[in-house]
Formats: sequence, C-alpha cells, structure tokens
Amino acid sequence: MQIVSSLPAPSAFEQRRKSIHNSVGYRRRQSRWWSSVGLWAWWNGIDLHGLLELGSITTTEFVSALRQHGDVRLRPIAIETVRIEVYRAAQSVSPSQRSDAAGRYQPVKISIEPMIAAVSAVPIVDIRMIEPMPVIV
Repeated sequence: MQIVSSLPAPSAFEQRRKSIHNSVGYRRRQSRWWSSVGLWAWWNGIDLHGLLELGSITTTEFVSALRQHGDVRLRPIAIETVRIEVYRAAQSVSPSQRSDAAGRYQPVKISIEPMIAAVSAVPIVDIRMIEPMPVIV
C-alpha cells in the first residue's frame, strides 16, 4: 500500500494519522465488514508506505474511503514476502525523522489492527444446577 500526499511537518502527520484512524473507525461502526481491515504504514516525509489487510472489503471500497488523504496505490504481495515488505516500508523512514523522538518508528507509524471477536473456549450452558453448600449445625 502507498498513500502519496506530501505533508509539511511531522505535526501534520499526527493529524493525518488521527484522520485515517477516525475514517476507518467510522466505517467499522457503519459496516461489520470493515472490522477485519488492518493497516500498518510508515511515513517517510512524502508518503505512507506499508501493508494493508483488506479482509472482507474490496480494494475499491478502501480506495474510495481513503481518497481524501491522498492518492492511494495498492499492489498485491505474496504471503512469503510480507517480512521483506515490512522491512522495506520501515526502512523508507529517514533517520532524521525518527532521531528526535522516543520510540524509534512510533512517531512516524500508523497501525490499525483488525478487530477480533472474543470466542469462549468453554461452551455456555443455559441451565446450571448448583448444588447447595453443606452446612454444619
């Protein structure tokens, strides 16, 4: 994934990150299909590079949802090359951008995890018989 839009300063990226989070969050509240969307990207001063997990939505839906943030470009990658793509995206960040803040890549990273529904491992039984506690009199 690549979103091309130049931002003047790192503070502008913080606003852009919040705007993207809000955009995905809004769509998650509107449609359950968006809950499986995941986005991990790094800002290199010019654009966002990273990985996108579409889950149950189409590329057209994603592109139209984030079109306001810049020119969105998507390309498929093989599952075997995910590690290489993550490394390439993280290395696109210049050392001058990450040296002034704590957390190395955190000030220039956006991460939106897919929502996972909690599943109970123990089956829930509707009728439970609870034995009375013994009482010593």
